[in-house]
Amino acid sequence: MSETQTKMAETELEGESEAVRMVLWTRRPVCGPRTDVIDRLSSMRADGTIGSFTVETWPDEVAISEHTEHARVVEVYKEYLLWAEEHNLSITPPFERRTATSLVGGTEDVLTVPIMCLAVYDNGLSGVYPCTSEHRTWSVTDYLDAYERAGGRPATAENEVESPVYES
Repeated sequence: MSETQTKMAETELEGESEAVRMVLWTRRPVCGPRTDVIDRLSSMRADGTIGSFTVETWPDEVAISEHTEHARVVEVYKEYLLWAEEHNLSITPPFERRTATSLVGGTEDVLTVPIMCLAVYDNGLSGVYPCTSEHRTWSVTDYLDAYERAGGRPATAENEVESPVYES
């Protein structure tokens, strides 16, 4: 990496640490309500409400094994699961683990991923949607509504928004 590329990467990382970044994971094809969320994130980025967002796609389900071709999806799932456990929340459903049996008698652990999942980063992972507490479920749109009502600040207990986002 050249010195210029290194400085640009450092600047981007510094900027990301100051601004909220969101990652939308979605299944293909990206259509319907998913495009509505992408349009909404684009508007939020354009007006400076969020620093950046990316859209990632994942398959309907992935094998959870050492040799999976979707290792990144499994890593993301584990990161999200850990976040949920640390905050006394659940991401099951929409993430579902099960054991699948093949026609030849073999078995493997399989993870079914949600149609759409939003991760919020504000100096680290601070929210995963959809998620569920003992009494409530928050969807992607529930979070975006709360975020916008809070004036573009990540929703926390301190600013009295009913949405489970935690400072890292």
